[in-house]
Amino acid sequence: MGKELRQRLSHVFWIGGFPCSGKSSIATMLSETYDLHVYHVDEAFEGHRQRVTLAKQPILHKWADTPWSDLWMRPTDVLLQETIACYEELFDMVLEDLLSLSGRKPILVEGTSLLPYRVDEVLPRREQGIWLVPTERFQRAQHSGGGTWVEGVLRECGAPEQAFRNWMDRDVAAARWMLEQARGLGLICIEVDGRRAVAENAQIVAKHFGLVKSLTLTHYQSGERGQAFRDLSR
Repeated sequence: MGKELRQRLSHVFWIGGFPCSGKSSIATMLSETYDLHVYHVDEAFEGHRQRVTLAKQPILHKWADTPWSDLWMRPTDVLLQETIACYEELFDMVLEDLLSLSGRKPILVEGTSLLPYRVDEVLPRREQGIWLVPTERFQRAQHSGGGTWVEGVLRECGAPEQAFRNWMDRDVAAARWMLEQARGLGLICIEVDGRRAVAENAQIVAKHFGLVKSLTLTHYQSGERGQAFRDLSR
């Protein structure tokens, strides 16, 4: 089944990683340059949520029913383990979606829930997967401003400052875990620290994927500062 699945997904490229790494922007740039169909896991989540059942996705079902005020007041290690379990369940639904799509056009998948060891099981070539992970310093700096959605979640928490700290600690721990997983499997993982522009990172990702057309920076000026990387796989 593994060989058959790899063959059916031979036209798929994968960009995993955590928020603040620039993966969504890079996916958009590459899709416009190389005519790829982009599958954003976050954008597909509402459809996934509607398919969640207690029998097949018990952890996702539990999280959906847990108030924010309870969810973010738990210890970091508990949050981390449940996050990984949620990603396991979500990845199976992502695979179902990909297998239902037409194979006439290469597909670029990007999302936080792309667990390295699960993607590795379906990769026909290692060059078709890459992970972008922010450093802790960069990640915390990017999150410090919060955001409309984050602020809305925290307003529902009785201790918003503690909830936010727990949330960020979970994100940092999960990013470190993902980095170690990818490197342990010999997969390419880039650590983002803010030193390069998003367009520059996109060029590196395109080269890793073996996409031959030069990345056009017409809409993405190379002088724009954005997420950057430090290749830790060397």
